Amino acid sequence: MALTITRHCVAQGDDGLSPLQRALLEDAHRVRIAEAPTGAGKSYAFQRALRDRGERVLFIVPTRRLAQNLASGLVQDLIAAGWDERRATGVVTLWSSDQTADLKAQGIVHINGLRLRQMQALKPGGTDGEMIVAVPEVVSALLVRRRVETGQAGEGVFDLLADFDHIVFDEFHTIEARGFGLAALFARLITVEHEAGASYGRAKLSFLSATPLDLLPTLEQVGVGKHHVAVLREELVQEGRPLHGDVVLSLCAVSSLRELIKDRLGEIRAELEAERQVVVIYDALVALEKDLPFLARWLPEGGIDPSQVLIVNSVRDSIAQGLHQAGFAIGRKCDPLKYGLILATASIEMGVTFRCANLMLMEPGFEPMNFLQRYGRAARRGADGRVIIRFDDGRMRRDPWLRGLADWIRARDGQRLGIADLTAVLSQAAAVSGGERAMSAGSFGQLSGRAAWCAGLYWNLLMDHPSNRGHRRNHLFQHRPDTSKGLYRWERDVQRLADDPRRATHVESWLRLLRAQAFDLRTIEPKVRVVNERGEAFDYPGVWLKRETSVFERFPLIDDEIRIQGSLDDYWRDAPDRNAKRRWMCHFPHTSEICSLPCDGRLVEAWCREIENVDHYAVDWEDYPEALEAAKKLVRLTGLVPGHDPDISLDAVCGVL
Repeated sequence: MALTITRHCVAQGDDGLSPLQRALLEDAHRVRIAEAPTGAGKSYAFQRALRDRGERVLFIVPTRRLAQNLASGLVQDLIAAGWDERRATGVVTLWSSDQTADLKAQGIVHINGLRLRQMQALKPGGTDGEMIVAVPEVVSALLVRRRVETGQAGEGVFDLLADFDHIVFDEFHTIEARGFGLAALFARLITVEHEAGASYGRAKLSFLSATPLDLLPTLEQVGVGKHHVAVLREELVQEGRPLHGDVVLSLCAVSSLRELIKDRLGEIRAELEAERQVVVIYDALVALEKDLPFLARWLPEGGIDPSQVLIVNSVRDSIAQGLHQAGFAIGRKCDPLKYGLILATASIEMGVTFRCANLMLMEPGFEPMNFLQRYGRAARRGADGRVIIRFDDGRMRRDPWLRGLADWIRARDGQRLGIADLTAVLSQAAAVSGGERAMSAGSFGQLSGRAAWCAGLYWNLLMDHPSNRGHRRNHLFQHRPDTSKGLYRWERDVQRLADDPRRATHVESWLRLLRAQAFDLRTIEPKVRVVNERGEAFDYPGVWLKRETSVFERFPLIDDEIRIQGSLDDYWRDAPDRNAKRRWMCHFPHTSEICSLPCDGRLVEAWCREIENVDHYAVDWEDYPEALEAAKKLVRLTGLVPGHDPDISLDAVCGVL
């Protein structure tokens, strides 16, 4: 089964900008939601803002690999445009954990102070713009710093809105409900009208994605009206700047992706010999890791030099740079442009650019947006290409959206269709699987109803932070969203438990833990470092390691590290251990007792049942019905359960406050 997605382009003006790119720079709305196909150059617009207009841009991306690639790519593009290297590197700054480690290695201690200085001012007398490429956690950490140093207490969100012309959330479809507070804070403050009749700062806020979420309902919940928001879409045309050439999209029923690679070795080798790239995308980390020993043998036998191969996944990216024992390149600092064959998981979906990837072998992903993001990595800039999707009957039975896509392709076997047709069928599939809430056309989902409540919690944290005293706090208080007000009222209801002094410590501790959850913008499972016999160390998700291997049963865990004999390939389980699940140490507002519950989609309701069962003698809930209901509301509405991971000490969690 195969069809062809035909070549498509965007219009291009005399200045080299498409209509969408120009709108991102010139549209008067303070909040813009931009939708465009992969490869349309959404981020390029802000490079032009820097280069041509001398504007300052804070560009927020979901992963450190994407941050690194964008920052290095921007420098190279500026050099290609005629800037010397010193000038180009002087206007681009990277904020990520990698950069933090590099700064510490240079002996820089007060990294927050350095970043605040970078945020505050343009170079004296300079006409060049600047761009800071950051992951959201670093930006949030500047706004809610653990320690406010002398001379920095006045710096915060208002300065950030005043210091930048553009604040951008790239790949915004990755935002989790618990992490929406940062974006909501910006959106609310730049669209309110305070006493002077103007909004705060000069920054415009842009959300970019090829698979956009319908953000309008959530923005309205935090007080950002539709009239403040421009929804921008790139229109496709027959002639102009090409995004993709003709791409043959085919389905292949085969038992595993490694078998598909083996069957296509000749085609892969031909692409590499033509100095093009081939990208292979797995759904599961374990499948890629288990396939590596086979591929280490098959690829050289097929005439493919291991030095041409790069592995990209969360485990291999836990080191900066290195070599797999088969000679494949690994590490987050490896540039994908320099390799011919990329073996990757879903981490490749988000904005990673390839040199000339005209052949892609892939599994479909877990949701329609994953499929479209992956597909869009292939055959960029007008080149023709092929995308081959592996499937099996088991996946077809489990995933209605995939079954619907296969039926759609089967019914159009041999036809030529536009990218809008493929996007529409995938968006419709997302709407069906997304539940009862209506979405705007072309969207791939919505933030859950909890996002606005998490934003309210984040807002309350900022109001209480030492950097927001005086008039700054008054501004935040005046414009706080309704969700912020509701959470405050319910916190006060819970605090009634402290009428008995014996419970005061428990109440305050529980509320601190609830607020601490707002610092974790994403659900990230703790990692365990595994050191093999060769001395190589990689960070694995702890539950994944228990589920897929037996290393925990064979070797001791010491300070989040396990030293093993041989390599991890010696310890794969024949079948996954389904009992290996993440746990959560749950706390309660009325007692020091804690309990361990499964950390899954049922955690919130499990906690709400447990609060009435744990430590019956600590409180008579009939005397405090408002406190009981308020505690349940705080947890249900935010989806945040006060507590911590079993492998993280309580002191470490509370220390951030």
